[in-house]
Amino acid sequence: MNYFSIDSQGNKLRGFIMKPKGAGPFRTVIVSHGFGSDQAMSYLYARVFVKKGYCAFIYDFPAAGNGISGGDTTQMSVLTEKQDLINLVDYVRAQDFVDNDHIILAGCSQGGFVSALAAPEVEDKIERIMLYYPALCIPDDARRGVMITAHIDPDNIPETFYAINVKLGRKYAEDAQKLEPWEEICSFQKPVWIIHGKEDPLVKIRYAREAAKRYPNATLVEIHGDHGFLLMGKPRSNKETRKYLDSIA
Repeated sequence: MNYFSIDSQGNKLRGFIMKPKGAGPFRTVIVSHGFGSDQAMSYLYARVFVKKGYCAFIYDFPAAGNGISGGDTTQMSVLTEKQDLINLVDYVRAQDFVDNDHIILAGCSQGGFVSALAAPEVEDKIERIMLYYPALCIPDDARRGVMITAHIDPDNIPETFYAINVKLGRKYAEDAQKLEPWEEICSFQKPVWIIHGKEDPLVKIRYAREAAKRYPNATLVEIHGDHGFLLMGKPRSNKETRKYLDSIA
């Protein structure tokens, strides 16, 4: 793996490039991790793509609270992460080993939601998106004041609060509250592939089902699995990913 670093919104966005064997340019995927996670989790998904001949970019969102990128977590939100991803797309497209006609945005949980938010703004620069249990519930969660382990008054957001082990700021909740996810994401016309666990307790599968209805070109794969496929679902997820990549080769 080759290390890379770019400047993004005053922070360093750092990650690694995973290349398959052979000469490029390669079909390419950018894998975005979820909340409270880092590129170590992205790697588990990226390696499936690499085995199928894709070049994969894995990275840590700045200000995410984990990993090797910089930034203040109290200034992070899905909108700051959206801009980080847009900036990364431009960097990826500038690499001579990348096939710019075949770039996929893939994301897990919050990274899936962020990928979906970024996609309409970079639609002319990417081929499709692949979303793993995307956290399309984030705006609804913020409006009701329950975000993962955080419980806040949605009408009186504190300056800082914790979700899991990440110290968040008012910006995280305020940015999420003002989003209408279907309006934000479903203008994307290119192919969308979603995989979601039926037993997901954190992001109910009804969000994925609603997305599949509203996107003009979407495929939803429902499997038995928890959130993150941590206890159940990862082998099936890998199998379905390989099957989908074969179908678009």
